[in-house]
Amino acid sequence: MTQTQRGQTGAPVRPLAQRKADVLEMLRTERNGWLATADSAGGPHLVPLAYVWDGSQIVMSTKEAARTVRNGGRARLALGSPTDVVLIDGDLCVLPATANVTPEAVRLPLHPSRVPGCVYLVLKPRRVLAWRDRSEMRERVVMASGHWLI
Repeated sequence: MTQTQRGQTGAPVRPLAQRKADVLEMLRTERNGWLATADSAGGPHLVPLAYVWDGSQIVMSTKEAARTVRNGGRARLALGSPTDVVLIDGDLCVLPATANVTPEAVRLPLHPSRVPGCVYLVLKPRRVLAWRDRSEMRERVVMASGHWLI
């Protein structure tokens, strides 16, 4: 096979439909990611957070006084490893502890019902990138403008 058919790891290059399925499986089974936000001056902030996926958005929680909460706005969640990357860009909403979010949120370590002073962070994906090695970089976008490409 040629380099365009196989990645550097030797695994076949995944078609877009398989990448989407792999992203959805990772969202469903993984529990932790790295959330990046920036303040109004563009100063970056990166924190590890537990999350749950409800099928359309990612729900996290943190202390209300956290810099992540103050930053709000646009955010990026990084999942996976250097050989199985998923980057999710979207709008980050901060919701009060009393908000009615997905029932799966009870699994969050900092669930507002158990940890006073916590709020929900809800990330609505707008763009999703997924690749395993350089051979998948060209077609790494699996969601754009909030819509899956396949």
